[in-house]
Amino acid sequence: MRLNLLLPALALAFLTTGIGAQSPAPPAATSACPRTTTLDELIKAIDAGVSGPASKHRACMRDMMLPEARLSPIAKASDGSFIPHILTIDEWIDGVKKRGDAVLYEHQVKVSSEVYGHVAHLWSTYELRIDKADGPPTVRGINSIQAVYDGKRWRILDILWQAETPDLPVPAKYLP
Repeated sequence: MRLNLLLPALALAFLTTGIGAQSPAPPAATSACPRTTTLDELIKAIDAGVSGPASKHRACMRDMMLPEARLSPIAKASDGSFIPHILTIDEWIDGVKKRGDAVLYEHQVKVSSEVYGHVAHLWSTYELRIDKADGPPTVRGINSIQAVYDGKRWRILDILWQAETPDLPVPAKYLP
């Protein structure tokens, strides 16, 4: 029952967040933030940045994102179409804060990548758990991540994702 209330609330938080707000420049990298010099480190940093309580300080999440980065969940519109809801990092953080006291744990369970020069595309299957890091997944889906290597580390330009639904299960080829 709690899940039935939490998922719509989370989706609503993403869909009702203000649009057009200017994002402050991301903070300088700190030694407390996970390294992102490799794509494997970037995936671990994404999991660390997304996971945690809604009130978690998100400086590291901001740090791994380019200033113009976007986070875009695919959502079903009232007319039945599916559209991306494009969020800045600050809009995403505001939506997460509306989640309440729940603690979210995200883990990328299968990742493939294509790289050319300083550009990478990561296709990852994620699992989300709420309140228990070792419980069964509450939600899973696919992330499409665009990353750029600036000569020192990988940073994210865009994460587009779609959660699995009963009528759109994650295909077996994307599962571990």
